This record gives sequence, C-alpha cells and structure tokens, in this order.
Amino acid sequence: MTHFKPGAFLLVATTSLFLYGCNNATTPPQTKESDTASATTMTENTPTMPAYDPAMDALNVGGDMNKKLVDSLGVKMYEFSIKPGQSWSVHTHPDHTVYVLQGGKMALYMGQAGRLDTLTFPTGMGFVSGPLTDSGRNIGNTTIKMVVTDIYRPRGK
Repeated sequence: MTHFKPGAFLLVATTSLFLYGCNNATTPPQTKESDTASATTMTENTPTMPAYDPAMDALNVGGDMNKKLVDSLGVKMYEFSIKPGQSWSVHTHPDHTVYVLQGGKMALYMGQAGRLDTLTFPTGMGFVSGPLTDSGRNIGNTTIKMVVTDIYRPRGK
C-alpha cells in the first residue's frame, strides 16, 4: 500500500486550487464592514507578463539542481535542490508557487529590487509570487529542496 506524506498532499492540493482559481473569471468581492483586508482588481495599468525567454528559464539555467516533474498546459513543476555553498545563475520566473520540502538559509539577489537579502526558508513553508528575476547561493548547512511551479499564463488588459 502506498503512503502519502501530508506535505505532498498539501502541495498538490494548493497547486490544484491555485490553478483552478487562475482559470475562473473573477467577480468583485463582497465586503463587510468587519473585513480588514483590501481587495485589488486588475486595471488597465496592470503590467503584462514579460515575454518568455527560454535562455532565462529556471529549468534551462538551473542544470542538475532542477529535476523536472511536469511540463504541460503552460505549467512547469520542478524540484529545486541546492547543496550548501552552491549558487545558481540569474533566471526568471513567471507567476509561480514554491513549497519548501527541506529548509535552509540562502542569500537571494532579487533583480527588480536590486538588492541581496539573507532569507531562511523553514521546511513546510509555501508561497505564491508574481514574475521575478533572481539568483542566489545556499549559505546554510543543509541542502535546500523546494518544489516550484512556474505558471505561464496571459496577464493584463
């Protein structure tokens, strides 16, 4: 009998819900006076997705640090694994999700911000991000493993 890890189930469920939500038409949110979060809708000033450049694709740049899991329907899912002291080259992501299988500490250079940040990613952490360009180095003592899902979808007007 096959046993599923709770983290793997959470990753699949989160990714599925994210992709499902991306394919549904948005409707204005219903707000109550007790709501504290503000909603932002897409306007004509929303940036469009940058043009896809295969030379900057994380799967093409990452070499043996990336293990492709899925590449279908405009979605690429891969495991990113980086040993202590290893660094990775500048690459781009479209809209994407990340789930940390094995955490650690990295120095991450964010191209748009033009700065280097030291970040700790705990095991089990997940996040969703818009398009970005980055590079970095594992500055911790552990191998960092993440499942990344890059989502190539039209944006904008």
